Amino acid sequence: MDSLDYKIFVPTKNRLNNCNTIINAHDIILNIIVEPQDYDKYHDKYPNHKYLILPENNKGITYVRNFIKEYTENNSIKYFWQLDDDITGIFHRENTALKNTGYINLLKAEEQFKNNNVALGALEYRQFAWSANKNLIFNSFCDSCVFIDNTKTFGMRYNNYVEGKEDRDFAMQIIKGNKKTARTTLYAFSAPKNGSNTGGLKEIFYDLDKEEICSNRMIEIWGNNICNKIIKPDGRIDIKINWKNINQTTLF
Repeated sequence: MDSLDYKIFVPTKNRLNNCNTIINAHDIILNIIVEPQDYDKYHDKYPNHKYLILPENNKGITYVRNFIKEYTENNSIKYFWQLDDDITGIFHRENTALKNTGYINLLKAEEQFKNNNVALGALEYRQFAWSANKNLIFNSFCDSCVFIDNTKTFGMRYNNYVEGKEDRDFAMQIIKGNKKTARTTLYAFSAPKNGSNTGGLKEIFYDLDKEEICSNRMIEIWGNNICNKIIKPDGRIDIKINWKNINQTTLF
């Protein structure tokens, strides 16, 4: 089986001491993406990885996502993984049992995606994977542990206008372009609830209540037939996406 070295890109911000994705990588060499202001301290703490330094500080997550996309395209990297920096476990499913067997599951999931002609893939959330009755869920969201096939998505970019929902929008662009997204339920990940742990987007997005802004912008772009505003049980503003309607509606 292929090595995972240099295939995984991990953008990280303000999580020097709780960057679980790096901590759990063990002997795998990651591509760690940091802002110029953070390079020295990350490199000092985690010296055994490759570092990509962003051109500017504090430009947001969409800027980072597109930096990675452009870097991989410019360096002829056909397939890569993009992982959030707070992943606490990567599992494989046997019937309803989940076993924390680590990063090797990314290679197994990658083969599953390639065999099913998937342009954008992801691992399923642990809390949903154990009870799944399908091995793949097609044409829906892909978050946190994401596989990208540049041969199918070359030139595509994340939309900064909807930052905070840029991952959902990217998946929707792919579906609109008549390509496949898929989440595998044979492999899963665990991570803290969005905005619950220090660093990442907590202080610069969730603590500033920016979810309503990006939700409104998603409705503006995709229309009410696809995106509907909802209020979560915890009071957060969000959107419900009608994924099946994406290819049935002309964009505004």
